[in-house]
Amino acid sequence: MIVNAYAILSLFACGLQCAVAMWLTGRWLNSRRVWSSGWTDGGAEAVERNAYLMMTLALVLLGLGLASWPLLYLLLQSYVPSWPGVMCIDGVTRIGTGSLGASRFLPGLLTALQVFKPLLMLMGGAWLVTYLANRATSNAPLMRRLLWGLLIIGSTSLCDGVCTACYLLIPKQEDHLAAGCCTQATSTTTTRSSEPLLAGVSATELAVVFLLLWAGLLILLLDSIRKQRSGRKWMGGLLASTLVVSVLGGLFLVDVLSPALLQRPHHCPYDLVSELPESVIGIVLFMVGSLWVAAGSIASFCADVPETREILPGLQARVLFLGLFSYLGSFSLLSVQWCVL
Repeated sequence: MIVNAYAILSLFACGLQCAVAMWLTGRWLNSRRVWSSGWTDGGAEAVERNAYLMMTLALVLLGLGLASWPLLYLLLQSYVPSWPGVMCIDGVTRIGTGSLGASRFLPGLLTALQVFKPLLMLMGGAWLVTYLANRATSNAPLMRRLLWGLLIIGSTSLCDGVCTACYLLIPKQEDHLAAGCCTQATSTTTTRSSEPLLAGVSATELAVVFLLLWAGLLILLLDSIRKQRSGRKWMGGLLASTLVVSVLGGLFLVDVLSPALLQRPHHCPYDLVSELPESVIGIVLFMVGSLWVAAGSIASFCADVPETREILPGLQARVLFLGLFSYLGSFSLLSVQWCVL
């Protein structure tokens, strides 16, 4: 384990995250035993006694997950000086590749962490919208769905915390086969290739396609907010559009935006963290916008019951507005940054 301030803070945060996640899971199992025999009045009352505690624990987990996301990249950035050949976070993510020891698990753990953290935020956002819709009713028709959502949030958060702890505690020492006639020495400290992810597509073509689809998504958001659309087909299409734009946004970041902001043919967005940290704000706003829009869209499938059909459209419109506002903020910041450079 490489010990520094970020490592100690990350270890404390993941320990707290695991403890709260296990507490939430334990309370959920206790409530599950109560309602397993049937959703009676007595069972509902017993579950309700635990519901507020579990929901509070879920909010704590979401807060810890949100805080641990940027902390992960600050931790990786602090590891850069630990290896002579590593120049940025991308090099740190490759430490352990091809190793024979425990460090061979490090790249996989980092990949898992970079999946768990946005997934936790997405599920948390959808759960929060469902909770607000349920709270606005008089008979809590979504309580069962909320409780199942709590289990998913707790399990995902626990997996995230365990992966973080494993990554921190595994020694960062690589153990390779000795080079010889039947072996080949490998290097894990190389930087990201100068080749773009989409080698057959020019930067201009990718930028045009991405910006057109992003503009189309913004128009769909405006229409959804203005007319308060909440149908499953419409929201399903909005969710699919958001996923497509998010994927293209990642490609645009690597192939177009990073080289333009760094002013060199280097397709590594991790360098923006150390060289142009102000540009990271725009990237974060884009991710936040995508998460808000996706969470608001998923709510149509999680919170659409007869008791909430008058409440849900207005609630979703407010959530989608947060996504639209984040998207516009991202576009403004990155456009100014691009023009200045």
